[in-house]
Amino acid sequence: MATYELFVVKDLGELKQDEETIVEVRNMATVETRRVRAILSSSPKKMPDADTLWIRWQRGYKHPDPWAIRIIEDLGSLTESLVET
Repeated sequence: MATYELFVVKDLGELKQDEETIVEVRNMATVETRRVRAILSSSPKKMPDADTLWIRWQRGYKHPDPWAIRIIEDLGSLTESLVET
């Protein structure tokens, strides 16, 4: 199981839950940021086979409870995904 971080600008309401969405996450093991198509959930119990996702606000504050993330497709690094769009 991998662990990721996702930075939000305003509040958790900007994150779509339980449906496919595109987000930029940082892999905690490699410290690499990737753009991915994924399903997020604030309830890891709903997605027991998913990876761990820690939410951080822009100023670095870490949400006290982990979320879950199931990556469906890796869209590449930020520079790779920006070149393709």
